[in-house]
Amino acid sequence: MYYKSASCIFLASFCGQQTNAFTADKGRPMMNERNDSGRQAESGPCAGLRVIEISTMVSGPFAGQLLGDLGAEVIKIETTSGDPMRANQPSYDGMSAYFSLFNRNKQSICVDLKSEEGRSIAADLIAGADVVLENFRPGTMERLGLGYETLRKDNPGLIYAGLSGFGTDGPYKDKPAYDHVIQAMSGAMSVMGSPDNPVPIHHIIADKVASIMTCNAILAALLHRERSGGAGQKVSTSLMKAYAAFLMPDLLNNHMFQTKEVHKIPNIKIHHPLRVKDGSVMGHVQLDHQFQALCKIFGREDLIEDKRYNSPWARIVNYADFWKELEEPASRMMKAELIALADEHGIPLAPVNTVEEFMEDPQAVYSGCFIDTEDPEFGQMRTSGFFADFETSRPSVRMRAPKLGEHTREVLEALGRTEEQIEAARKAGTIG
Repeated sequence: MYYKSASCIFLASFCGQQTNAFTADKGRPMMNERNDSGRQAESGPCAGLRVIEISTMVSGPFAGQLLGDLGAEVIKIETTSGDPMRANQPSYDGMSAYFSLFNRNKQSICVDLKSEEGRSIAADLIAGADVVLENFRPGTMERLGLGYETLRKDNPGLIYAGLSGFGTDGPYKDKPAYDHVIQAMSGAMSVMGSPDNPVPIHHIIADKVASIMTCNAILAALLHRERSGGAGQKVSTSLMKAYAAFLMPDLLNNHMFQTKEVHKIPNIKIHHPLRVKDGSVMGHVQLDHQFQALCKIFGREDLIEDKRYNSPWARIVNYADFWKELEEPASRMMKAELIALADEHGIPLAPVNTVEEFMEDPQAVYSGCFIDTEDPEFGQMRTSGFFADFETSRPSVRMRAPKLGEHTREVLEALGRTEEQIEAARKAGTIG
């Protein structure tokens, strides 16, 4: 068993040996050196924690990856057919890029949870874990005999995190949900476009937001466990509620004051790319001195006293007209020339990059927005960096995403299963 007391977890998390994640000032970050066992040494503020992830696609796996980046040991339980994301393209030698980008720093074990032995394996793993993370529809884990009330009997310190489409209760709890569905119902598409021409964000943003918020909720529950004598709890998040919490702080401005009459503002489009000779730039001039400097750069000092633009709120209301005034002088300038002038005057302005251009941006390289790892099977692989920098307990990329069932035998041996038991389970189709 892998059960650790709350105090031991605390010591392992905050007092264990740490390794540097990468060196960002020597070019693009690379993976840590391996230890003698061939696996990266754990590092990060969550080192010493064990997470059992039973999830597929994006929302659950990305949350598990974040915990893995923070140093937790993450064991991903997959069906013998694997996470459906493994089938996405592009891929190389059976490794899907999409799957890889959401599943690094994990071990994979193939288990048939519909079998008695498969459920027993999962229960044994969870009995020694700190966190279990799942993104099934509500009730699925209970039907498998792996619901929170069952699991907590053998592991009272367990943090059980369930991430669903609409939550564990309510009229929509049994409905399926994907990113597009949540974007549609949230109201944001009519703001991105208009009620007559709704426009989605062309990324799986609702899933990724829910992942980050689920990770936050798990970390908060772990902190509570340390402060409450080791008591675990169930944490529930949903795509709908997480995305609403992310969106609504700036979409509720016309609905904030429910009992008072206030002037409501229209849907103002403040994002206006500006064409230059060799591409586009975009910026935001919030402060008066930024506005005045920008007018001077373009030789449009006449706009400085224009009542449509000479205050922050006036500019916001008339942003479309303001940027249109600058189109002609901008068309005679190059990106590098304009960015240099903007930097000189402290104006927030940036080139509109392609993804390839952003990957070569000096600040993106220096900050570790992308990490290159060298794998003996798949060669050099590029993945996204972690979003926060820690002074001492740094996050790290220790392992590429696992091949399907790559660690099944290793994990089962650590659980105490004999060679005969492992082979019998494999022949029975219980493990893959």
